[in-house]
Amino acid sequence: MRSVRRQSRGGNAWSQGAGGLPIGRSRRRRFFSAMIAELEAVPRGTGTAGAVTFLGLTLVYAIAVGGHWSTVVDAATANSGFAITAVKMSGQAETSDSALLAALGIDPGVSLVAFDAAEARDRVMALPWIDTASVQKLYPGTLSVTVTERTPFALWLNHGRYFLIDSTGRVIAEDVDPAEHPLPLVAGDGAPPKAREALAMVDSEPGIGKQVRGLVRIGDRRWDVVLKDGVVIRLPEKDPETALASVVQLDAENGLLKRDIAVVDLRLPDRMVVRLTKTGADARREALAKKTSKSKGADT
Repeated sequence: MRSVRRQSRGGNAWSQGAGGLPIGRSRRRRFFSAMIAELEAVPRGTGTAGAVTFLGLTLVYAIAVGGHWSTVVDAATANSGFAITAVKMSGQAETSDSALLAALGIDPGVSLVAFDAAEARDRVMALPWIDTASVQKLYPGTLSVTVTERTPFALWLNHGRYFLIDSTGRVIAEDVDPAEHPLPLVAGDGAPPKAREALAMVDSEPGIGKQVRGLVRIGDRRWDVVLKDGVVIRLPEKDPETALASVVQLDAENGLLKRDIAVVDLRLPDRMVVRLTKTGADARREALAKKTSKSKGADT
């Protein structure tokens, strides 16, 4: 657990408003200056009771119309020893202390009583790495923040950029170095929300799982499975699990994926189309030519 304390009166730990005044203190000074001006405007000759009544009504009206209830509570409670003087943070590894403090939005001198912990929690939850968050008030002046962070699940390649995503498809880090994150790879628009399901499909076929380099989402409708040797398996939109299982079975029986092929196309429900590599196509043409030549020689 890390703890951040507000500095002494000579400085401040979080933020400062224009002119060097702490933000919260500057706002309170403007408000109470306005109240003094109202007091000076009390008509002469009204007497003490009238002056007090006039000032009281003016204060209530100004507070209600100006939305200064929280300012008054801040001033009253902070000056009574309830100012936030320390923030305890735990659970963060990828999220910086400064990012958490910024999300909490603590003005220097703000009262712990008036601080809205629920709103602060919502802001913390909006940070990319944060999965769960708890913001608690520990009186008289400490704020306790406990978070858990999301677990990287896969790399998402999109338009030349690599992103870290969690198992729900949420982006938790941008422009990462793939060499530093040995994770499954998915690519294409619309891939993150479907990544967990697609990777589970591949993992369910141990005969091919270790050969897979990555999965590419096509038109946000279906997947291409790209193997480490460059072979592309084009899966259909419907029932891709059965189609992939058929390829794995053919590979086990006939060594399909060990041949000179570039693409195995399973998009049509009633057939499998195999496209050879250039080397494979040249070898096939040469073999056919020799076979034709032998056949002609036998006929003469």
